[in-house]
Amino acid sequence: MSSSWPKLLLLAVVACLHVDLIDAAITSFHSQVAVSLASNGTSFVASTEEIPGDLLLADKKTTKKKVKKNFSSSEMVVEDLVMCSQAPNSVYDGEIDVLLLFSKCIGGSTLATVETWARDMKKIVDDTVDAYAGVTLNFKASMVSGACTHGEQEVTVDDLDRVATHPGLGDVHVIDSVLASTDSFTAVLSFATDATSYNEIVSFENVNQLGNVVNFQLSGSSENCEGGPDSCIELKQDDDIFMYNPFTVTQSLDCADLENGVPVTLVGDDGTRQCYCGCPAGFEMQTKGRDKACVKVNNSASICVWSKVSGYKHQVNSPSSVCSFDHVVDKWGIPLPLPTSGYGSNKLLLLSDASLDPRVRVAAIKIQNPEYYAGFLSPILGSDTSSWPLKFSDVVARAANAAKFDPMIPGGGDLPVHDAAKTWKDYQSNRADAVNSIVFKDYGKYRLEMDAYDYYSSATCTGCLVILDKFRPRAISHCPTSFCDFGANCCTAELTADNAAKANDLVQQYFGYGDQAENDGCSGNNRCDLHQFSKKNFFESKYTKYSHDEAISCFDQDVILGEILSHKKITVNPLKQPDKSCNDAIAPVPSGQCTRCCTMSTALREFWTDYRCGSDYDARYCEGDSDQTCTFEQCLVVNGDTLATTTARIKPSIVAESEKVLQKLHEEDAQTVTQVHRALECTSYYGNGGVCDYMAKLSELVETTQSLNFEGDFKVNNYVYWRFKVNGDSEKWQLWKTRRQTSAETGCNWATCEAVYDDDPVLTFSDPETKISIEAWTQCGLVRRFFFYVHLHVNSAVDVCKHFDTMWYQTSVSRLPIAAQMCAYPGSDFAELTFDFHPNLGLQYSRTELQMKVTEVLCSGALENRTAVGILKVSKDSPEIVTRFGVELLHTPNTEALTNFDVSCDFKYVGYGNVIHIKTCNRSFSIADCKGPQFDVPNAKCEYDKCAGKDKAGLYEACGGNIVKSSKTSTYVESREKECCQGCDDMKVVCSSLLDVPNTNNELMRCEPESNSGAYRSFFPVTFLADATQKHPIVTVMVIGCVLAAAVALVVIRREGAVSSTQIESDLYSPLLS
Repeated sequence: MSSSWPKLLLLAVVACLHVDLIDAAITSFHSQVAVSLASNGTSFVASTEEIPGDLLLADKKTTKKKVKKNFSSSEMVVEDLVMCSQAPNSVYDGEIDVLLLFSKCIGGSTLATVETWARDMKKIVDDTVDAYAGVTLNFKASMVSGACTHGEQEVTVDDLDRVATHPGLGDVHVIDSVLASTDSFTAVLSFATDATSYNEIVSFENVNQLGNVVNFQLSGSSENCEGGPDSCIELKQDDDIFMYNPFTVTQSLDCADLENGVPVTLVGDDGTRQCYCGCPAGFEMQTKGRDKACVKVNNSASICVWSKVSGYKHQVNSPSSVCSFDHVVDKWGIPLPLPTSGYGSNKLLLLSDASLDPRVRVAAIKIQNPEYYAGFLSPILGSDTSSWPLKFSDVVARAANAAKFDPMIPGGGDLPVHDAAKTWKDYQSNRADAVNSIVFKDYGKYRLEMDAYDYYSSATCTGCLVILDKFRPRAISHCPTSFCDFGANCCTAELTADNAAKANDLVQQYFGYGDQAENDGCSGNNRCDLHQFSKKNFFESKYTKYSHDEAISCFDQDVILGEILSHKKITVNPLKQPDKSCNDAIAPVPSGQCTRCCTMSTALREFWTDYRCGSDYDARYCEGDSDQTCTFEQCLVVNGDTLATTTARIKPSIVAESEKVLQKLHEEDAQTVTQVHRALECTSYYGNGGVCDYMAKLSELVETTQSLNFEGDFKVNNYVYWRFKVNGDSEKWQLWKTRRQTSAETGCNWATCEAVYDDDPVLTFSDPETKISIEAWTQCGLVRRFFFYVHLHVNSAVDVCKHFDTMWYQTSVSRLPIAAQMCAYPGSDFAELTFDFHPNLGLQYSRTELQMKVTEVLCSGALENRTAVGILKVSKDSPEIVTRFGVELLHTPNTEALTNFDVSCDFKYVGYGNVIHIKTCNRSFSIADCKGPQFDVPNAKCEYDKCAGKDKAGLYEACGGNIVKSSKTSTYVESREKECCQGCDDMKVVCSSLLDVPNTNNELMRCEPESNSGAYRSFFPVTFLADATQKHPIVTVMVIGCVLAAAVALVVIRREGAVSSTQIESDLYSPLLS
């Protein structure tokens, strides 16, 4: 047991010699000392004597007199020395309780060895610490269960009594009572014999969160120390416990009575350790009032050429693509420090026994101070950065809210960028190279350091260099220019596929303006361009701001078409009013409301930091050159005809009908592209002679088509709407074809069914010309406007009766119209009457009216109120009629002075579409025997005696042609040729032509005496007729000179006896043409 003492005493001495001149004297539990000894297998050599504890304690006097010689007067000067003081604080004050925790299976001899060790620990602590410190080391003991060879594992009372037989181990406690007071224990020292006890001990320490523990493992169970000394310490023999002292006693001295002073220990003349206070290097003793203090003195030797407060600044204004700055001495004029040494800088050599290597070291360190946004600092500090404080705490002093500012770039640790050393000789021979070799790879604030080392000391020259970015990004591509369809200095174009692609390309060019801008190589990705993007979307009247990133797709064709065609307003009928009437405005939708406008601008900018030497913060700016901006504005408008295409044309069936009508007209400028021509039954507009108007739906006249100009699954009927009006601007617009009716509504289920629409009324046309205006509209405006015209054509007017009188005349007298009375043919009992009809008589022709044609003439005649008889019927298109009648004087039952003859003719006209118009014309004639009585006419007696009252025709009676006769009650026509009665033997009576015309069908015949010369036959009747017309008191026929001339001419013609039919026709038509 005694052999362990030297070891223990030496360990205690080592512990006591641990003196810290700054901290106070403390007594602490030092488990790591024990751990270190165990791991290194430390053994000790016995010492011959103990070191007395009072040697470690300083004299408690505050001051002491010191005598020294004054160099200037050689007098002895007595000064007061300030003595060292001991710090009053210690880690543990008062009782220090340590729990000894044993395994149930520990042997009695081991308990005795531990008891001896515990007594030694208490004695060492008591001998080492100050008697007045009040520190006492106490032990307490407890026991845990273990896997013993014999008996139970649990701890019994007998086990605790066995521990209590060793009073040096302290008071013995049951483990449960120990658990309730673990906070009072400074440390735990455990002794395990097996795995069970070891686990119990570790569990106890963990549960109670005990930090100061040393676990000893007794010989025979080393498997529990597999974790090394950190888990437990194996004791090969019980006596090994004396190698370990887990307690450390530290004596701390300070200079509480001398400001900035440091303890200086020495052994006095009397052999005792003493401690005085002195000033450290760089300080000198000065008196402050009654007390002394160590005051720092300026050392001019530390000032160097780099010691400028504002440091050095270099601004980079070029767009170099390589971020590298070197040769700062040659290029930027950075000065060079010149270190010197008392050894002589050219003689310093590396010595093996020196503590420092003589050398000159040059280093550059990047300083990362917090960088705050200048926009936050300027309102507080002003725009003049030269007056800004260097300490951010001063900024906070000006504005307390600055403390809440978050730096854009937080402060960080220093980053070395260069560190190289040269010998004194190399540096002195090529000083510039040492600094020129520094390569700066970034803008920033750099601390320049030059350390000059001799054998045992060093000096440092420190400077500051800031490298500032003064080059701003510049564009290398052009800012795009907007375009338009018409005019200059505008930005609106129609939204076509080509224009959308062009606008989209310009947007990409705009983005290229910023993306392709050049910058210097050190700026990296530090752009902070000012972007603005506003959009005026379809159906919007003002711009709205959007994210600038969205500008890239502003004119993407798929996007823009999708937005316009899917807009909720685009399918609303712009023509339909809330009351379901038609919008009558000229422009029912605002012009240009389907316009997409995008305006975007970019100002090239970047972040840069205004680094300042000496400042503990820096200001970060976002700036750019004022001329590096690009603004692009473009509008694309969807007009009505941009969105859709419509057509309107007259239906082919209507065109065919119009062409038929035009075939009956003489209008050279008429056409069927925009004109509908229709024939009316009547002969005058707004009349009542048949149907005088035309009725039809507009959809029956005009067919339309409509289609979207853009691809997509969209129904065009949801976008295009129609309206119309008639008769120009005087009428209001009407909705047209707003919805096609379903088959259920129309009752027609066939594919060939005609479409039936809502808002498609039946229109009535009665004017000669009606203008129809049709417009197709979308929400984006007018698609197209169409004009159609409905032309109504009446049948040409018929005024045949106006010319009816002129159709009747007596060829045997003249071709002039006759008056109401006329004479019988001289010597005969009948009057010759000619009906001359030309088909154009009474027709009024116009370029816009349909031609009428006569197809039948039906005439009847009546003598003296007798029933009428048909005297003429011609059924032929546009007939030429010249017919002669012989109208016999009344003689049944009696003769009368005047024979009245009434004529009525029905003229049947057929118009367009076989419309029949019948005109009935009437005229009355009075016939008299204008010759008068005569006496002794040759052969009169024989003729009377043999022929009077006979069936055969008597002398000068009608024997052929159309002879109108009468009975008592009726009128009849006799057209057969009769035989002449031969009453006189010396005179032959023959049936002779009255007018000698070539066509006997148009001739009247009478019985006349046969004459070879013909002079009598020809001249006699005319002479008597002329004479009769002048002298007969009843007949009032007006005869003028032209009549006589005609009569003479007639005589001449008859005498010539050879007249062509062409001449006769010409003569007969002359009255009609006069």
